[in-house]
Amino acid sequence: MADMTGTTMATYLPEVWSRLATITYRSNVALWPLLDHRWEPELGVGMGDTVNIPGFSQNTGANVESTFGTGGTVTFDAVTEAQIQLVVNTLAYKAFRMPYSMTVQAMSVYQPLLTKGIGEAVALKVDTDVATAISAFSTEVGSDNIDITDDDILTCETNLHNQNAPMQDRFLTVSPASRGSMMKIDVIRNQLYANSVGNLVGSRGAGVLGEVYSFTAIMSNNLTAGVAGKENGAFQREAVAAVMQKGLTMLQDINIEDGPFRQVWGGAVYGLKEVKDAFGNQLNGK
Repeated sequence: MADMTGTTMATYLPEVWSRLATITYRSNVALWPLLDHRWEPELGVGMGDTVNIPGFSQNTGANVESTFGTGGTVTFDAVTEAQIQLVVNTLAYKAFRMPYSMTVQAMSVYQPLLTKGIGEAVALKVDTDVATAISAFSTEVGSDNIDITDDDILTCETNLHNQNAPMQDRFLTVSPASRGSMMKIDVIRNQLYANSVGNLVGSRGAGVLGEVYSFTAIMSNNLTAGVAGKENGAFQREAVAAVMQKGLTMLQDINIEDGPFRQVWGGAVYGLKEVKDAFGNQLNGK
């Protein structure tokens, strides 16, 4: 005796193609807003590719009259300053194309998802470049693939204090694993959630965890990989300058000669530059 099965009945078992797609979420993009954007207005579209940033060294002291009340020779300073060049030289883009016939037959939800993915991909690339800049600070604290400690964070803070870095706009960028390390420390865990009561979901920026000492803690899974862990960062905004000369721009048309194909392209033009290395720390961890 033979029974009918799913295999024998396959011809008459209908399949439904859902219009509700499951999305593979990409990592959050949270790092670009943390940089110094003061020079963006000076390097808009059509204004060249380089902005020269003059440096200024604050005075550390003053001269004293040799004998008070007698006058004397005045010592003049020969002030010499340096400059840093911020060059916009990166075009990050994503594109797709499909035969025109497929655009007629594909589900309506598919192309909007592809188009949305272009913006997400470009934002991810920008964030990754910021992470590379954060990992380039010459001062290193902590150990690769080892839990971040309270002492590590205090060392980073002390380093910024010693460099007279402004107290405002200090950021602590950590990986999800390093966030887990921080949550094991009672004093840090209490600080992170001290102001969380009453906050609405939309009242904080992407990746914001809370306050840790003089830092705003940001979690990102785009940080640069170390040997086995992650290269987190502890820095003040002025450490890295950034210019988004042309934000995300979308282009689309029909390529008749090759297909025809419907093709969609999106890209952004930007640049970034470390300006004050002493205002940043590479914080090694998990």
